[in-house]
Amino acid sequence: MWPVFNLEEQYAEHPTIKREEVQKLHQWLKAQPHLPDLLEQEALLFYYACDHEMERAKHVIDKHYTFRTLAVDFFGNLDLESPKLVQAQKTMASFPLNESTPKGYRVTITKLTETDAAKYDFVDSLKLFFAAQDIWLHEVGLVPGIIIVIDLAGFSFRHLTRIGISHVKKICRYAQEVVPVPLLEMHFVNPSSIVGKIMKLLKPLIKKESKNKVVVHSSLESLHQHIPPCMLPQEYGGDERSCAELAEIYYKKVRKYRLNIIEFNRSRHVDEKLRPSKNESDLVTSKKTFDIVNYLPK
Repeated sequence: MWPVFNLEEQYAEHPTIKREEVQKLHQWLKAQPHLPDLLEQEALLFYYACDHEMERAKHVIDKHYTFRTLAVDFFGNLDLESPKLVQAQKTMASFPLNESTPKGYRVTITKLTETDAAKYDFVDSLKLFFAAQDIWLHEVGLVPGIIIVIDLAGFSFRHLTRIGISHVKKICRYAQEVVPVPLLEMHFVNPSSIVGKIMKLLKPLIKKESKNKVVVHSSLESLHQHIPPCMLPQEYGGDERSCAELAEIYYKKVRKYRLNIIEFNRSRHVDEKLRPSKNESDLVTSKKTFDIVNYLPK
């Protein structure tokens, strides 16, 4: 296993979280025969992301690991040395910034490093992102939210045609409903004429309360109003190193845990044969509130 954040430190930094409540959640998870064997750290991540709401956390955890199990296109074969993920590392730079915003939010940047659309694979890029995200979340601990900056430089209509709508639908639902950290904002920089088509694709998939959190920037000054330039890479008028340098440092670190990533993902599946029978009074297993069919491609 890769380095995991220290529980005592996180509880000390967040005194409003009652450890006994998280431990109750953890024990409940252990009692669910269909769920994987999770760490207390994982229970804490979801409990915090769900605003300390026990039943909501149970529901989200179940949906999260069910999604991981069913979405083999995103979570199958996360071997960073597989030809497809090696290519994804050459095609995309996707990495978290080293510093937090004044409100404690963390920022992730993703951009093309190879503009040839024939070499771009949307699904493989997301697989790489998810593999790295697992390590990052377990390392940094509790985060009040993340901000994603998507650089559209070099992104063309040909790239857009290589993105399947079923994959976009699934990933939008995943990002808005079952991730163990809130996705607060999405910022597009270096927009071209393609941005209108991207917004048209995303608009019906983004929840009403989140639509104002998607921002398209026509200038770096506009981006700086949301993210301090001192924490941004050089390409965005910041004081940090270049995107290429930051991405390579991050990918090198992630590759070090290649076997850990494979084992972690293998061990984070649900076993539907062991799922308790549906109980209409149970939030997690109720057919009215949880239907795994919703996670299959439409």
